[in-house]
Amino acid sequence: MANERSIEQLNRLSVMRIGVDSLEHESIPAAVDALVASGRVTQIVLARWWDFMRARRKREYRACLRDAVVLPVSKSIAFAARFLCRKRPARHMPFDFMIRLLGALEDKRRSIYLLGGRPGALRTIEQNLRQTFPGLRIVGRYTGYYGKAVEADILTAIRKSEPNLVLIGPGVPAGDLWVSRHRSELSAGIYVHCSEVFDVFSERRNRGSRRAFERGLDFVPGLLRRPWRVLRFLPYLWFLFLLLVFRVFKL
Repeated sequence: MANERSIEQLNRLSVMRIGVDSLEHESIPAAVDALVASGRVTQIVLARWWDFMRARRKREYRACLRDAVVLPVSKSIAFAARFLCRKRPARHMPFDFMIRLLGALEDKRRSIYLLGGRPGALRTIEQNLRQTFPGLRIVGRYTGYYGKAVEADILTAIRKSEPNLVLIGPGVPAGDLWVSRHRSELSAGIYVHCSEVFDVFSERRNRGSRRAFERGLDFVPGLLRRPWRVLRFLPYLWFLFLLLVFRVFKL
């Protein structure tokens, strides 16, 4: 049985001892077909530099990234890969990546399950997906912020509906770790946790500027909404220091 590492469109790099997958934008449809055909639970993580720092501190999250397809969002990760590996992986703007992923699924009339968000937001997402991707089958949905008692029912619903993609949004406990913790209880398919995309599809926020993304300034709108994120400046300096250490000592 194929696994993620045998998908020819994916090229894994080791960046500060954390795996990063290089996937060209034009190869997304072929990669999606291969991942669906693999018959495995495949988690895709859209990673930023602070996810790397979290993985260095938290063993469980490091294991989560090890077993996932890790696609870089931050310009800092792409720079780190070039600095350490002499290769620059393609960066993926979350909304654009999801549009390509959904388009690839729609072309084969594949299915999606929506998990997360408030009831009104979830209804809006479903309506927008039906209008934009009429060939995509929505086989189930469940809101976020649910009680622990209903989690078993959610897992059962996902197994029974066997979606090709589970899109996970706000209100799902532990975020990316939810997938890794329940991997053995899930049906085969692709799993992506991205609250940002959920919010865009539910019309709660704008998709963001591609020009800002290409310049590495896509964090600015979030900083304006949550000024306390400026405190991430100190961890970012530590990230750059570690990057230099790995380069100098060839770790």
